[in-house]
This record gives sequence, C-alpha cells and structure tokens, in this order.
Amino acid sequence: MTMYIKRALREPLTARAFREFLYSILGMPLAYLSLAAVLATCFLSAGSVLVVIAPLLALILAVDRRIAALYRVLARRLLHLDIAKPARPARQRGLLGFLVYHLADPVAWRAVGYFAVSIPLRAVQALLAFFFWVEGLVLVLNPLLWKIEPSHTVDSKGHTATGIAFGHFSIDTWPRSFLVSAVGLLAVLAAPWVVRGPLYLDRWLLLRLLGPSDSSVRIRELEQTRSNAINEAALTLRRIERDLHDGAQARLVALGMRLGRAESRLDKGEPEQAKSLLQESRAEVKEIIGELRELVRGIHPPALDNGLEAALSTLAARSQIPTTVRVDLIGRPSASTETMLYFAAAELLANAGKHSRATEASIGVACDGATLRLTVADNGVGGATLTGPGSGLRGLAERVRTLDGSLVADSPAGGPTIITIDLPAQDFLPDPVQDSVE
Repeated sequence: MTMYIKRALREPLTARAFREFLYSILGMPLAYLSLAAVLATCFLSAGSVLVVIAPLLALILAVDRRIAALYRVLARRLLHLDIAKPARPARQRGLLGFLVYHLADPVAWRAVGYFAVSIPLRAVQALLAFFFWVEGLVLVLNPLLWKIEPSHTVDSKGHTATGIAFGHFSIDTWPRSFLVSAVGLLAVLAAPWVVRGPLYLDRWLLLRLLGPSDSSVRIRELEQTRSNAINEAALTLRRIERDLHDGAQARLVALGMRLGRAESRLDKGEPEQAKSLLQESRAEVKEIIGELRELVRGIHPPALDNGLEAALSTLAARSQIPTTVRVDLIGRPSASTETMLYFAAAELLANAGKHSRATEASIGVACDGATLRLTVADNGVGGATLTGPGSGLRGLAERVRTLDGSLVADSPAGGPTIITIDLPAQDFLPDPVQDSVE
C-alpha cells in the first residue's frame, strides 16, 4: 500500500506526466487541422469523378499523409510510441500515375479515418488536461493569490464577502483558502491518471490507423527473410567452394603429384622409394576423406539421419563443456527445422565454449503444440546480447527468422545465459521408432 501511495504522490512530478499533458494540449491545433482535412477530403471525394476535382482530392490526400506523419512524430517524441512509417508502392509517371498514387493510397484514407475518430478524442484530452492540470494548479496557489489580491463578492442583500462561496459556506478567510488548495492538490494528483485514460485509446488508434497494416508488415518481414535466406545460401556456397578449393582440391593435386613421383621411381627401378611414396599417398587419402566428411557434416550432419535427439546427443558429446540433452517431442520435425535446430545448438554451444567460461550446459527441445522451442543454457559469466558489436547471436537470429522463428537471449552479467529459439510447430513426421514397434 505504501508503494502505491508513493507512486501516486510522485506521478505528477514525472517526465511522463508532463509529456502526456503537453501531447494533450498540442493535440488541439492538430485536431483543427485534421478537421479541415477531413471536411476537404469528404467534400472533394463526393465529386471526385470530375477531372478537375480529382487532382485536388489527390493533393488533399497528400496533405493528409503529411499530417499523419506529424502525428507520428508527436507520438514518438511525447508518448515514446514508435510508429513505423507505412510503405508505399512506387509512383508511376504521368497524371494518371499521380492520381493512382494518391487516390488509391490506403494509408492516406486510414489517416482520414483516424482524423475523424480522433477529433472528439482530442477535445476530451485537452479538456481533461486543462481542467485537472491548469485549474488544479490555480487552486493549489489560492492562498498565495489571496495574499496578493483578495477577491470580493456581493450577495443579494448587499453584504460584502471575501473569497469563494459554496452555498452558505464562504472561503472568506486566508486559513480557509487552504481548503481550496487541498482540492486543487487532489486534482493535480489525479491529473496524470485522468489524462492517461483517453491516451490508451489514442495509442491503439495511432498504431492501427497511422502505422503499417498487418499485411504490409508481414510482406516486409517475408522480403527481409527471403533476402537473409538468399544471402545465407550464397555465403554457404562460397564457404563450400573455398573449403574445396583450399582444402580437398589442393590436397588432391598434391596427391596426384606424389603418385606421379611413385610411378617415376618404379620406372627407374627404385621400388623402396616408390613404396614409401605410396604409403604417404594412402595416409593422405585417409586425411582427405576425413576432411570431406567434415565438409559434408557442415552441409547436413549424418547424425540427423537418426533423429534430432541422437544428433544433439552426438553434438553434446563433442562439446568441451559437459552438456545434458533433453528432447520431448512426439515425432520428428521437418528436415529444414531439424537442420536449423541442430546448427543453432552447435553454434550456441561453440559460443559458450569460447566466451562463457561455463562448467556445464544443457540443451532442451520441446513442443507445446503451436511452438517448437530450443533452449540452450549455461552457467557462465553471461553478457551475451543480440545488439552488441560483433555479436554472433544477431546473425543466428536472422537465420532463425527465415523459418518465421524468433531468438531471445536472457544473459545478465554474472550469468546464467539462456538462449531460447522458437519456431512454428509444423506437421511432424512419423516417429520411426514408434512405427517399427507398431
């Protein structure tokens, strides 16, 4: 209870209360501008079939977009509400392109709808802000105003009274003026909460009508994930090409030269030297095969052929940190999901081994019906972030987004570190173990 009382007494002095008051007051001039824009839009849209009126309507809609941008700036500066700028299609050339660009713009028409709905809301906001803040402060200062210039009133019988009268009770003395000050103090204490009420509705309208629509946000996310997937595939192909060129290819060239030398030794009748070269070549072949296996494992781990749990167990066994694995799935996810989870776990374990100074780690995979979740945790020093310079988690998060997933890092200073990756739970493949039992 004490905490709530302290917060109520402190709230009128916060920067948030001042910013919301300023937003409510500055909203009235914008409301008048919005009213003019709405009236002009409605008037011109009634006759927009005319060739002369259509360009004027297009210009008015362009102005509506500018007013909407001003609302977004005001909301970002005073309400700390970051509203993304809605995307627009490219404009075509000519008068027809100009008209289509503006008249068929859903963002401008949604802005007009916001103006029409928010005009009475702005009036309520300004009225509440003025009454509770301005009038409340005037009442708080009533004892001071009394000392500067007492007020005088004359009743119907000609008697003169001093102060404010409430029926038969008059605030006609300076000590009684503190009662008015107490009422003003209550109004000021209630002002942030009263003004904040309409702002919740205004925030909702701002996000829904002046921000990008859900479909446009989804399209933008798909475009971004597609770009990330293309870039990731290109990087993978370049890495494979580089590994083959600098590794296996170079070693195969050296192997061919060594075999040529062995053949030359045989032709010269030096079987012992030829035998030594052949033995070196055989050892080289084994090393090249191992290198190619590692390269193939980087494309698709063979351990995944036996399922995700077996692959993660193999990964944990190779980790330099003692790692436990727990997989609770009713079947097998799709191949792309399994591969993503495996490589994500591998990268997270590698990061933990390099930076966390952890003594133990864990890998967990579970599904709650709609979401497939991978959790990698360690008891290290923490400090892993998605935004830090050189953060490897940022690249992993972008790759996770290609499957409509998300990555969350919980890594306070001192640890522990818990990295959670959520992927949409698509149709599971049948469990081969259960099928064999049945």
